[in-house]
Amino acid sequence: MGARYNLLLAAYLTSSLGNWIYKVALPLLILHRTGSAVQTGAVYTLEYAPFLLLSIPGGVLADRFPRRLVLVAGDLGAGVVASVLAFIVIAHGPIWTIYIAAFVLACAEPVYHPAFQSIIPEIAPPGRLGAANARLYGGDNLLNLLGPVAAGGIVTLIGHGPTIFLDAATFLISAALIASMSRFRAASAAVPEPRSAARTRVRDEIREAARYAAKSPTLRAGALMFAMSNLLIWSVQANFVFYVSHYHGFGPTLVGVMIGLQGAGALLGAMLTQRLLSRGRAPGRLLVLLTGVQGVTFLALVPARHVVDIGAAWMAVFVCGAIVNVSWFTLRQQITPARLLGRVVATTRMVAYSTIPVGTLAAGLLESSFHDMYAVLATVGCAAIAMALVASRTALARPAETDAGPVGKEVADAE
Repeated sequence: MGARYNLLLAAYLTSSLGNWIYKVALPLLILHRTGSAVQTGAVYTLEYAPFLLLSIPGGVLADRFPRRLVLVAGDLGAGVVASVLAFIVIAHGPIWTIYIAAFVLACAEPVYHPAFQSIIPEIAPPGRLGAANARLYGGDNLLNLLGPVAAGGIVTLIGHGPTIFLDAATFLISAALIASMSRFRAASAAVPEPRSAARTRVRDEIREAARYAAKSPTLRAGALMFAMSNLLIWSVQANFVFYVSHYHGFGPTLVGVMIGLQGAGALLGAMLTQRLLSRGRAPGRLLVLLTGVQGVTFLALVPARHVVDIGAAWMAVFVCGAIVNVSWFTLRQQITPARLLGRVVATTRMVAYSTIPVGTLAAGLLESSFHDMYAVLATVGCAAIAMALVASRTALARPAETDAGPVGKEVADAE
């Protein structure tokens, strides 16, 4: 993949480990300090609020400035804030100061993500964009599998304050790795589009990207499909721990195994996506097909009654989800002009994420109203299959195109 890609991968995995450290350490800290489930849960709210507030500005930054510099600045900012947070913790500062620092720290990710997604096509070798996305997604989900365990062990071993200092160090290391990318020549034949010296108003830049995404049949269909998919998936995922505990009597150990299978399934799915794209599979068609297969995996949970079959079906849900996600990342990068990519990533992600709060709320309301998770699983499975059938009639199932013409050949030539 080349030195620049390898440095980006190393930086991403390092900063992702840092994300896991604070996502585990902060709730444990608040619970230790307050003993309150409500105050502990508030930390998770702080993690998602910045996505709604800063995703679009993050996209503008990614398109206005050199993306490598945006990533370095994001990591440096996160490192500084994490260091301040560690000092607050060690000094036993008031709880409200921890919440403020946690919110500011969570602001780094929605600013970082559009630049990160936009830089991948600039450094991926020719014809290997799908493989580049798959490796990054697979590494991320390996950390999803191992990160929480490692973070919990670190907190137990060295305490909350030193753990957050370690978190700060991961962001600073990531910044150094990304900064060092400038020492290597790009392996990709693709040259980033020059950015205009004239600065338009931020509002106009946001509108430009929103219009492009709305007018593109593929981007429009993909964003809407992911919004509906998130609504369905979170209607199950938010209730899954309750489901396996109350319907099947799983204890904490088995619940932990089921959660671990999510990361294992996503890792396997990323590996499969790399192979599928390397064999010339069009990412849009993969996205549509695997959405339908994911619906079947939800249906497979309905008759499942034992650990093995429940675990296999649940893992399969995330295998399909990984293939769908990597295919979407690749397709979106292929069909969007480089100068718009950061803002388009942010815009489509906002649409996709908008239904997650509704899905999590629906999860509790459906189960508490009907007390029948089997009916919920069946409904979600059938709806996913129906959605895939509808999507098969949209631009997602056709060869990827940009304003300049077809770009599907890149996938056909993939690794």
